[in-house]
Amino acid sequence: MRTLERLARKGIGPCLLGTFSNGRFEEFLHARPLTAEEIRIPETSKQIAKRIRELHSGIDLLQEEREAGPSIWQKWDNLVDHCEQVVTWLDRQILEDKQVTSPSPSPLDNWRKRGFVCGTKWPTFRRVIERYRTWLEEQYGGADKINEQLVFAHNDVSVVFQCFF
Repeated sequence: MRTLERLARKGIGPCLLGTFSNGRFEEFLHARPLTAEEIRIPETSKQIAKRIRELHSGIDLLQEEREAGPSIWQKWDNLVDHCEQVVTWLDRQILEDKQVTSPSPSPLDNWRKRGFVCGTKWPTFRRVIERYRTWLEEQYGGADKINEQLVFAHNDVSVVFQCFF
């Protein structure tokens, strides 16, 4: 909710008309999602880039957001143990499937044909991600330097696109 309030104050997204204990009341935007073809129009792409720049440079991070570090690593840290359980179980199903050949597998089992969920066994995948995280931190001078350079970003920027058009 605080994020949407910050965006609205900067004129990004719908105008926030009011908030209450379990929600908010916003301006209705007469808009529609852009098609893939529309996004490829050079002028449209330029306007999208301009709005994304406003999103990244126009919203200051709160101190606690900056100190928490990149949200991708926060999400990784929060989910990695659960992912390990699920992926390991799924990979085990794939390995067992290779040992037992069923005469007529169910169409629901087609996912097994793709192989390991992460493209390799989970321990290898996890080590690669952790090494990549360490490498990134080293490239940018450590976690504190990365946190200094963080900018506001959000995965759901459809509002930004719709707001412009």
